[in-house]
Amino acid sequence: MHAQTIEELSEIRDRAEELVFSYLEQEVSVLFVTATMTEINDALIHKAIEMSQSRLEEEGYRRPRQPFCWMSLGSEGRGEQLLRTDQDNAIIYVDPPEEELEDVAAYYLKLGEYTTEILKACGFAHCPGDIMASNPEWNQPLSGWKKHFSSWIRKPDPKSVLNASIFLDFRGSYGDMELIENLNAHLYAEMDKEHGLVNFLAQNALDSPPPLSFFKSFIVERGGDHKDEFDIKGRAMMPLSQAARVLILSHQEPDITHTVDRFEKLAELEPQNEDVYHEAAMAYELMIRYRALNGFRNHNSGRFIHPGGLIKI
Repeated sequence: MHAQTIEELSEIRDRAEELVFSYLEQEVSVLFVTATMTEINDALIHKAIEMSQSRLEEEGYRRPRQPFCWMSLGSEGRGEQLLRTDQDNAIIYVDPPEEELEDVAAYYLKLGEYTTEILKACGFAHCPGDIMASNPEWNQPLSGWKKHFSSWIRKPDPKSVLNASIFLDFRGSYGDMELIENLNAHLYAEMDKEHGLVNFLAQNALDSPPPLSFFKSFIVERGGDHKDEFDIKGRAMMPLSQAARVLILSHQEPDITHTVDRFEKLAELEPQNEDVYHEAAMAYELMIRYRALNGFRNHNSGRFIHPGGLIKI
């Protein structure tokens, strides 16, 4: 990506969105479209980090010798983000010697702050829950991340389940991917010892309300700004993505992040449930397409909808 300014970066993302919209209208494979947009988003992140590093050098910060990795979380971590939703990201870096820790931590926190500001200027809003690399809690050395994951796994509670539902869908978008591999190895080693978190996540998936009523009609919002609208993300997509996450975790397949790919892999691993998994994969593909088209059309016509993907029925 040859953009030299934040404005140029934003324009590139705008053009990419137009391309994706045309692909979806032409019914190009959703897996191809999401893979294309993931490549574009990763290139944008790469450039935003480079710009931030240049700014830090101008301000007199010395780049640490310890490498880092930018972690994408949530829908972007799964490689499913088509609409410009809130940011969910983090930074992981190699543990420095004790005497260097303060300087290294300060550098990477500044890097997180500057990069998330650039992404905001490109249309990716700040996370309301502050799940971003600009938050020191989510900008940690490898040892800090191992402590986070161990805590969630060993002492699962509602907050742990909430964090895990975001952070277990993580992948490296830029930097040293060995850090991601190391963190995954730690995650599965811990899960081999403790199964409580997986059980909590499974229950959470089962507790998600069904999208259809007893009479097979969509369950819509009964009041508020979205009265008579259907929450395609909360009622239809999240239950499927949660189920796919729990099941793929139980099979210890960390390299498969996209929900559709997870269901297809599960069909291989559990041939007795093959038909169900294939149907779930097809349903999720359809919902990705429908949600994105609805979002693009409303944005282009001036009608803004909640990024959760609410649609009229």
